[in-house]
Amino acid sequence: MSSPRFAPITSGLLARKGEARPWNQAAKPEAENVSSIPWRPYTPQAADEPPLPPAGKDRTCSIRMSTRDFERLGILAVKKNSTRQQLLKDALAEFLAAKALDYGCACLSGSACNQDCGSQA
Repeated sequence: MSSPRFAPITSGLLARKGEARPWNQAAKPEAENVSSIPWRPYTPQAADEPPLPPAGKDRTCSIRMSTRDFERLGILAVKKNSTRQQLLKDALAEFLAAKALDYGCACLSGSACNQDCGSQA
């Protein structure tokens, strides 16, 4: 038995994004002359600041705790007619409010930061 022959791998086998076609279909005439397609380097849009997430959308964060603490949090949630998630959110809100007072920075209180806080850390 002879081994099958495969086509050589050449630049003719490459296709630009969106121009790929199955091998059994005829190629479009404009895609045949690849050298005529201008090359544009990727230039990311420069942004002054990253956009803030929408105000109504909650973000996800996980926390690891011992089984005992998880049970205690669940018991407290039942007694307060709440959920573990809501108790943790309330505790985080209180913690951040206290730190905003300690550091005197508006960005920790949830407002837009107007000053350079990097020097206060």
